Amino acid sequence: MQPRRRRTLRSSSPGNRRAARGRLHMQRRGPAEAAAPPRRIRTSPRAGETIASHAPRCDKRAVPILVVGHYCHDTLVRNASVEQVLGGSSAYASAILAALGEAHEVVAKVGDDFRYAHEVSRKPAVVPGRTTAFVDAYRGAVRTERVDAVAPAIEPEELRGTWDVGLACAIAGEIPLRTLQRLRQISRIVLADAQSILREVTGRGEVVLRPPEPGATEAIDVLKASRDEAQVLDVAALRKRLTLIVTDGARGCTVLNRQGQLSIAAYPAEEKDATGAGDCFLAGVAAGLARGLPVEEAARLGSWCGARAVEHVGVPRLSPGDRLG
Repeated sequence: MQPRRRRTLRSSSPGNRRAARGRLHMQRRGPAEAAAPPRRIRTSPRAGETIASHAPRCDKRAVPILVVGHYCHDTLVRNASVEQVLGGSSAYASAILAALGEAHEVVAKVGDDFRYAHEVSRKPAVVPGRTTAFVDAYRGAVRTERVDAVAPAIEPEELRGTWDVGLACAIAGEIPLRTLQRLRQISRIVLADAQSILREVTGRGEVVLRPPEPGATEAIDVLKASRDEAQVLDVAALRKRLTLIVTDGARGCTVLNRQGQLSIAAYPAEEKDATGAGDCFLAGVAAGLARGLPVEEAARLGSWCGARAVEHVGVPRLSPGDRLG
């Protein structure tokens, strides 16, 4: 489906581009506050706050988000149990955006063996061959990940229209630099999961992290990275030109940019499956920024979405009436 065009977002003027990205900045602080150590912001829900509290005021004001990344087949191995479920960052992100009432579309590819077409509201492109497939084996809190199959990459010409927010969430290298740069061209704000630019799949199906390709981070406004992924990044350099959000599970997350840094506590959760928590977190951040929230409040919404994700096995099924907290 083609999104409606927004003339104000298409200007190529550097000044207009900088003004648009200015929404990503944290709220300005006074001199004394700026010199203070990193602070923790409120994460407790307001009275009666639900997912619907963050839904659009009316459909005509809904701002379109484009999610880019493959759906996949996930096989979860725990002790003696084996469970096969829908996977892929775009599947998790879409579930959260739908629950928040966000207008969005997904660009994803699957093979002709895809088993979960009935579970996704945004249909993927079906290509000959196999769907991207992961096997996640858990020993306690330790996960070993293996890739069994990889669907073809998403090409620049497959990204069409003009979008307010572009969300890059590749799982197995399916967003090459040329496609990420195309997403930059058609989006006012680009958010990305660090795995989109750091992951490499070896010939044996192992997932390894390597430094990003030159030019990759220049296409991104907000980058979400796990603590392990952040070790591969030049954090000091990145925070000068984009907003970096480093997640650390139950310890919460840290938002860093040239204006400073903030520590945000995690919401409590009864964990069943940590798969997709980061994807849901990033989708919540995308929704918050699309609403015009300051980045710390967008991250708070992301933190709640991530907490709800771990309480489900596979893609979470949420409704607008679910309470925040």
